[in-house]
Amino acid sequence: MSRKKISDRETKLLCLQSGGVCAFPNCGKSLIQEGSNLDEPVVTGEIAHIVAYEPGGPRGDSSFPEEDLNKHTNLILLCGDHHKLIDSQLNTYSIPVLREMKRAHEARSRGLNQPDKTEILEPFVKDSLHSSLLAVSHLPAVVFSAPTDYNDRQEHQVKEQMQYPSDQWELAPFLLKEGRLYAFHDLREVSNPFHTVTSNRDIQQISAQTLWDSAEGKRRYQTLLNRSLYKFTARLNIRYDPDHRRYFFPANEDQKERAVIYRPLNQSQSKRNVAWPQKRKATGETKNFWIHLASSLKFHEVAPLQWCLSIRPERHFTSDGSTPLPSKQIGRRATRLKARMYNDLYLGEVHFWRDYLSQGKPQIVLNFGNQSAIIDTSQLLTFDIEWPGIAEDTKPFKNQVYAHDLFSLSEYLQALEGEDSDYEEIDEDEDNELDDEE
Repeated sequence: MSRKKISDRETKLLCLQSGGVCAFPNCGKSLIQEGSNLDEPVVTGEIAHIVAYEPGGPRGDSSFPEEDLNKHTNLILLCGDHHKLIDSQLNTYSIPVLREMKRAHEARSRGLNQPDKTEILEPFVKDSLHSSLLAVSHLPAVVFSAPTDYNDRQEHQVKEQMQYPSDQWELAPFLLKEGRLYAFHDLREVSNPFHTVTSNRDIQQISAQTLWDSAEGKRRYQTLLNRSLYKFTARLNIRYDPDHRRYFFPANEDQKERAVIYRPLNQSQSKRNVAWPQKRKATGETKNFWIHLASSLKFHEVAPLQWCLSIRPERHFTSDGSTPLPSKQIGRRATRLKARMYNDLYLGEVHFWRDYLSQGKPQIVLNFGNQSAIIDTSQLLTFDIEWPGIAEDTKPFKNQVYAHDLFSLSEYLQALEGEDSDYEEIDEDEDNELDDEE
């Protein structure tokens, strides 16, 4: 649609209600630059749409009434920096967040224009902040390193030559650096997965804490953990999209829509579509693109000796169930979906991934032979906060807690048993610190 100019009336209402000051919290920047003997005053403020004027713009919504797009109720007055910020970080500054920002700022502005009245403080509410983080309760204590004839760019050749474990759930991530192979598997064992591609001379054992002391060491350890996710998710028929660094559900082999079974928050079991073609509501006709549930999954060190797995739900788009949709056709569709995803829906997505990855168990075990990484999926990390809240986003979220059954408890204990093997004590003088390698 052709863009219409904002009327003078709506502009005046917006500027008066905003008090000529940027509405971004704690900015307080005046949007009028005083004149001088040589120049006239300049208005530096910028008017931003809360719901974008164009459906494909930032926070676009084709269902929003066109006649309301240019009204002062859908506009917010900002400085140039904060206008750019809200249009760049769409997940953070969604439509509900901007509406609350506008409401709070204009309420403060009204209070400043009525000095004789007692200031009315916004009531704070007690709330629980549900994160999208899962605590990692156990990590491999050491990383093994051995010489190899393969260089950093020959990972594919290593994958062809290595001996994969017979147990499909035993994972074998590795990393090639400076003529050495790094892995969580004990490379001293004759039958380790990499015995055909490494030398049994100069096998080194590096403690995890030593690695974490240097930025490069931490990156290598984190890379091994994240690569274990590639292999673990593949067992669940989830693929990795390296271009966007996210995991997604592919369509079924016959290019038909795919559904999986999981345990939602309010039922014991349910089926959910995870890859499906879009259809027109009126006719049922299939559109020319598919939607696939997707998520970014990453390990992070959030504090000394404390690691978490982050889950960030997303969407993956294809034209036919397998061919990625061109980037220029994705933005508008992704923005429209995200603009309608309130906290309860977003956390529901996080819960879906938590449940599917753990298969309904209170932990995810990444098995590396004699070592394991254990991710606690019993509940999402939660923090108590006091804040003004968002008026339109008050739907409750139940942080469902998973309990052990006989089988999950047995799996957990077996993972811990593997950690009891005694790794030889590392002599400080012989310790292979990665800083020395560089």
